[in-house]
Amino acid sequence: MPASLVSEVKKLPTTARLTNFYSKVMLEGEEQFSTVTIEATAPPPTAIDYPEPGTCRVTLRAILNMYPGPLYVQDGIVREVTVEPGDRQVTFNISLDEAVQATLTAVEGVPYRIVLRFSRRPLQEFYRDKLIILDPGHGGTDGGWRGPVNLWERDMAWKTARELARVLEGFKARVIWTREEQENPSWQERLRKVTPATFCFISVHEHGATDAGQRGTAVLYNPASRGNEELAAKVLERIVARVKTPARGVKADEELARLGEVPGLKLEPVAITNWVDEGLLRNPYFHQKVALATAVAIKQYFQRRK
Repeated sequence: MPASLVSEVKKLPTTARLTNFYSKVMLEGEEQFSTVTIEATAPPPTAIDYPEPGTCRVTLRAILNMYPGPLYVQDGIVREVTVEPGDRQVTFNISLDEAVQATLTAVEGVPYRIVLRFSRRPLQEFYRDKLIILDPGHGGTDGGWRGPVNLWERDMAWKTARELARVLEGFKARVIWTREEQENPSWQERLRKVTPATFCFISVHEHGATDAGQRGTAVLYNPASRGNEELAAKVLERIVARVKTPARGVKADEELARLGEVPGLKLEPVAITNWVDEGLLRNPYFHQKVALATAVAIKQYFQRRK
């Protein structure tokens, strides 16, 4: 090949190929961010705009070389990411639960990364200084229902409550527990933790049944508190969408009625007496997803009531 032709070939621009994209929550000091990261083989020309509130659009001059999704995130800020491939152009449409704008940064290396960061401050602003009572069911010598292999409701309720506390405290809420890990206070003793300042009472259990075929998620609610049935339905919808369990529905709980007007929920993420559901409880990400879905649903319900 003539040297002049070789020189011209080397000058041809390399079109970036997009090879992967994902979302996760990042913590920087006291600040939380929902991120969407796009990986590429080379730096692609990138444009970002907001065609309407709650939608961020990122357009890259590149070729799509990956599965186009969609990616269901549902972390309280980023709801969903869809991909539209075109002629040497790819558009990422990011649906948002809050009308926040992204900061875009590029990370050199292999792969090259375009990182969009969305502040999670709206979640912190909602929960800041709100008092949440967390009530892990059973405890101590009371194990509750036992799974067909070896898991106990007491221990799984504690795990989910611990993740819920981590999420809520990250959102600047004040969390009070009704028991220590090895304690089993009475229901009356648990209710004594409730004060007039209580924003919400959340009890965590697992469903149990002699019929091992029963499985899925349910949310019980305080029938004495106005709007709690709708609150429970919102939380159930969000959990089921996040963890892909069957929905067993919502129902009133007379124990929770003793809370009076204080909003109260009793979560039953799975039926621990079912083989499949007990298996879900062994995955730490399951507890994390249930916790985040619950916190996000509570915030969205109360915010829309204003």
